[in-house]
Amino acid sequence: MKEPEMAPNSAEDLPRWRAWIIAHDDSWLFVISYVTAAVVLSIWISLFWLVVVVGVHGVFEWVRQHHRDPRWPGVAQRMAWELKLDVALVLMGLALAVYMEVALGVAGLGPASRLGVQGGARAARAAVWTRVFRGFALSVDDVVQVGRAIGISGSKEAAEPITAGTRKNRPWRHWGFGDHLAIWLGIACLALILLAPLLLTDQTYPLVWETLLEEMHPFPNTAAPQPE
Repeated sequence: MKEPEMAPNSAEDLPRWRAWIIAHDDSWLFVISYVTAAVVLSIWISLFWLVVVVGVHGVFEWVRQHHRDPRWPGVAQRMAWELKLDVALVLMGLALAVYMEVALGVAGLGPASRLGVQGGARAARAAVWTRVFRGFALSVDDVVQVGRAIGISGSKEAAEPITAGTRKNRPWRHWGFGDHLAIWLGIACLALILLAPLLLTDQTYPLVWETLLEEMHPFPNTAAPQPE
């Protein structure tokens, strides 16, 4: 006879650090650190560091989902579902990098490094505006994180062990407003990136790829080519 599966340990039986990770969405320390790191690093350095922050969040989610129900592939599926908004916001940041360059160029603030000192100043000013706008847009995710911390989305039950056959085991079967927002935002931003050469007359796939690589560089200023 097959032995019954062991139920996940309760948070009270775990080391303090692991219990904190499992309930991280209810921790103001995590929320404030996540918000600060996501906004500051993505504005002042590059989107690479936003991906790093999302990656850390992914590790936390993996620990939590493994605690709730260690069976594979449910852990990976639930982790991916919890990170869908984070991924959508990264895609939005990349889409903004592609399209804001053009929008600021139309406004007379686009990159003009070949025009000498004045052009370089205009390009630097354009970069600042791009980062500020992107940081403002990415703060949508931070509002959601703060909302989860004060109990708007009922995140406390997300740390509870899963009983087989409950809705918690497959949350993607029951979409809410936030789920639709994250999924369709991610799809729309990915589509905008892929269609950029068709929608923007001065963009080609190599140029779009170059923009994305620059945004994903840990220190883009040091990677930028020097003007001749």
